[in-house]
Amino acid sequence: MDRIRSAEELRRRAEKRIQKSKQNITSPVPPDELRRLIQELEVHQIELEMQNEELQQARLELERSLNQYTDLYDFAPAGYFTLDQKGIILKVNLTGSRMLEMERSRIINQRFERYLIAECKPAFSSFLEEVFQNQNQETIEIALQKEGDREFHVHVEAIVFENRRECRIALVDITAQKQSEQKLQESELKYRSLYETMSQGVVYQDSDGKFISANPAAERILSTPFEQMKGNTPKDLNWLTVHEDSSDFPEETHPAMVALRIGEPVENAVMGLYLSSSGRCRWLRITAVPQFMPGEDKPHQAFMTLEDISYIKRMVEYNKLTPREKEVFKLLARGQGRKVISEILNINPKTADKHKENLMQKLNLHSQEDILKFARLIKLI
Repeated sequence: MDRIRSAEELRRRAEKRIQKSKQNITSPVPPDELRRLIQELEVHQIELEMQNEELQQARLELERSLNQYTDLYDFAPAGYFTLDQKGIILKVNLTGSRMLEMERSRIINQRFERYLIAECKPAFSSFLEEVFQNQNQETIEIALQKEGDREFHVHVEAIVFENRRECRIALVDITAQKQSEQKLQESELKYRSLYETMSQGVVYQDSDGKFISANPAAERILSTPFEQMKGNTPKDLNWLTVHEDSSDFPEETHPAMVALRIGEPVENAVMGLYLSSSGRCRWLRITAVPQFMPGEDKPHQAFMTLEDISYIKRMVEYNKLTPREKEVFKLLARGQGRKVISEILNINPKTADKHKENLMQKLNLHSQEDILKFARLIKLI
C-alpha cells in the first residue's frame, strides 16, 4: 500500500508540474529551461515506469504466494476445517471435503456434528466447548461417517483464533491404525483364549529363571498355583527333578536355563518332577524357546511348553510287565485283595504283596485310585 500511495503522489506531482508548464508557455520559454523541464518529465516518467514494474512484480509474488498457500491448504495431508463457536463449518480444504466425499459447497455452513457418528457427538461437543474456553491446543479421537454411513476414524487437533470466535481443526485419518489396533486386540484375545484353555502347559521365565507367567494347564501339570511360582525359580520352590535314569537334574541344566544361556531352543527334553504334595513323579516333555528384544543378541526371557507324558511312560513300563505281573495288575484293578489274588494265581499271599509293591513302583502308582484310573485308560476294565 505504501508503494501504491508513493506512485500516486508522484503522478500527481508530475501532472501538476505539466499543467503549470502549459500555463507558463504563454510567454516564450528559454531553450535551457525547456530542456530542463523535458528532462525532468522524462526522469519522472522513468521513475513511474520503474515503480509500476515493482508493483507488477509485487503483485505477481503475491499471487504466487497465494497460489502456494492455496495449494498447501487444499492439498495438505490433513483435513482443515474452520468452525465457529456453534460448530458450524465456515471453511474446509479440499482434503477435508475428500474425507467426507462431498463437495465443499455442500459442507460449508453445516454443523460439523452432523458428520459424527452418534456415539461421538457428546464427546465432541464437550471438546469444542473446552477448546473455546481454554484457548489451548486440544486433541481428541472421533469417528465420522461418509455418505452411505461408512465410518472412518480421525485424530483431531484444534485451536482457537485470537478473536476467540473461530477455531481451526486439523483431521488426520487414523482408520488404518484403528483397524490394525483392532486386529491386534483380536489377535491378543485369541492368544489369551488359547493360552488359558489349551491342554499344554506354558510358562515364561525371565533371564534369571524366575517364573513370570503360567497358564492354567501349567498350574495343573506342575500342581502349583502361579501365585506360588511367581518371582521364584524351580530351586526356590524346592522342586526335585530327575532324568529318565533317575539321576539328579540340576537346575542349570533345565531346558529354560540352557535356552537362555545358549540363545537357542531346547526341544523335547524329558524331565521327571517329584511333587511334594503327593510324593509321586510326574514325567514331562519340555520344549524351551528363548525370546529376544529387538536389536538384542541375548534373550531376555524364555517360554517353555510342558506336556504330561506320565501316561506314555506308564504304558511303556506296562508293556514291559511279565504275563504274571499283568494278571496281578488286572486283579488289583478289579479290586481283589491279596487273599483272592493268591488263591486265583495259586501263589503265596506274601508273593502277591510283593507283586503289588513292584507294580506300584514300576508304573509310578500310589493308590488304588491311581490303579483304577490307569486301568480305565488302557480299557482293562
